[in-house]
Amino acid sequence: MSTLNISNAETTIESGTRYRRKIPFTLLALLLILVHFVFLLIFFEPAISTPDAQGYFAEARLIARQGKTYLEPESILQYIGPHWLYKGDNHYFTTFPPGFPAILAVVYKIFGPKAALLVNPLMFSLSLLGLFLLCRLWVGKGWALLAVALMAVNHFANEHALFGDSHTAIIFFLIWALFFLALWIKTRSSWWAFAAGLFLGIIPTIRYPEILFCIGFGIFVLLHIKRNRMFWSSLVSFVIGAAIPIGALCIRNQMAFGVFWKTGYALSNEPSQFGFNYIISYYLIYIQKLLLEGCGLVFVLGIIGIIVLCTRRKTWKQGLSFFLLVLPVTLLYMSYFWKPDPQSMRFLLPTFYIYAIAGVWLLKMVTNNRYHLSWSFSIVLLLITILWELPPSIRSLQYLKERNAVLTKVTGIIEENVNPGSILIANEGINQHLDFIGSWRLIDASILKSPEPKPRKWFIQDHGIPKKRELRNIEARIKYAELTGKERFETFSFDVWLWAGEKYKVYIIASEEQISMYKPQLSEYDKLVNIIEIELPELRPTYINKPHGVRPPKGRMEGLMAPQGPMGPNQIFDLHLNSEPLFLVEWIREPL
Repeated sequence: MSTLNISNAETTIESGTRYRRKIPFTLLALLLILVHFVFLLIFFEPAISTPDAQGYFAEARLIARQGKTYLEPESILQYIGPHWLYKGDNHYFTTFPPGFPAILAVVYKIFGPKAALLVNPLMFSLSLLGLFLLCRLWVGKGWALLAVALMAVNHFANEHALFGDSHTAIIFFLIWALFFLALWIKTRSSWWAFAAGLFLGIIPTIRYPEILFCIGFGIFVLLHIKRNRMFWSSLVSFVIGAAIPIGALCIRNQMAFGVFWKTGYALSNEPSQFGFNYIISYYLIYIQKLLLEGCGLVFVLGIIGIIVLCTRRKTWKQGLSFFLLVLPVTLLYMSYFWKPDPQSMRFLLPTFYIYAIAGVWLLKMVTNNRYHLSWSFSIVLLLITILWELPPSIRSLQYLKERNAVLTKVTGIIEENVNPGSILIANEGINQHLDFIGSWRLIDASILKSPEPKPRKWFIQDHGIPKKRELRNIEARIKYAELTGKERFETFSFDVWLWAGEKYKVYIIASEEQISMYKPQLSEYDKLVNIIEIELPELRPTYINKPHGVRPPKGRMEGLMAPQGPMGPNQIFDLHLNSEPLFLVEWIREPL
């Protein structure tokens, strides 16, 4: 195998005296991975608090409980998350493919929703294990341990291990696909080939754009073609492995959208938001972010390492493959219309691992088997990376912990006081998490905000449905568009109790100010009974500038919503943490 290869040789760090050879690099790597997993668990709270997470985890609930990937609202008031778009026939689909939700659904079905929230941190730790095994095969044990340490402190990787989105899952399947691919090229085993193909095929079922990683894999395979029966037999296994998840995705898309190549993005016109002009505008910002906010020196070493790999006769195949793993996906996200924000690096997280592999290989080559030089370079790089990455890792994880802890507390109180199946009116910040739990019928209180303008004609599809992303619950938005004041509330009240009937109780969870807006508008047959007061954290200073790149839609928090403001640790979408309590009240209607 003409690789970075050193699979049968001792690395610099592993060479030298007899004492040095006894360094248990594999054991140290396993210990580091275990410690890192415990580190993540310290900041873990069983809740989701981001719009992307709602899309994935709510779909996981639907798959686990109903065996379907679409939502069919029972009422025009039913809460629908921000990434769910209307297709027609009362069917709503997320823009995301169902691969990651399907994985979550298995855990959800067997162990429950809280256990499903541990899938991401577990995948992150297993990705570190895969990185170690891959680097051990290609570069050596000592350098593999260094690569794991560099990625273990990366603040973007750590944050998204608990963020609830799909980027950690992409890293997991990419790294393990590379490891299986390396074993296949080395052994020509059909089983390793099948595993490599299967894990590679799962990637586009999790995020459609990441199908671009297949380019690097394909080139790597083509460059290692051997004219013998064993290779071609294993190649068939590779193709079969990849075809299983991709074929399943195509069948699902055919059933959902009428053609196998159509995706949920088609409902939002997402593909039209890419253009070469955005690359010209944003490429310098992305490069700067990769250096300052992404993976720092690892990015610099990785780029140089890939270039050097491409220029050497024995390693140009690996260099070209690495180049094609990082360049297409980087250019794709540079070409997206959305201006780079503090969370843009999440799209490029999988490339960080490629840079780490190429970077440690470069250090191995530069040190040229000199023991003390190898240790010196490694320690300096690791210290700089830790000082650069660990403090923001702790800050971002602490922020997530505090935010999710509020939702965990609110959920616990609701579970104690509200029977499953009851109707619950709440802000979207709370509904996002409760929708994943799936125990209650949820209504987004923002339906009572001031009327929206009618959608423009160019937002309307042939069947008359707005395509604008903010217009999620189509029937409700159209019905309430021109209603104001008392008429709006009376219509809302009618629809709430039409859904409740005589079967379900109705509850509201809101601030005192929001509750006070309900009371004057109630009919003589209605009353609000206070159940419990829920204390929220005190307001505290924040040093995070618009974290997570979330831009709330204009007007979302008018009416019964809190005033709009920059998002930070004191806000969960539209739920403000300013020490004012929430109140859980029951809305009771006397029989007519």
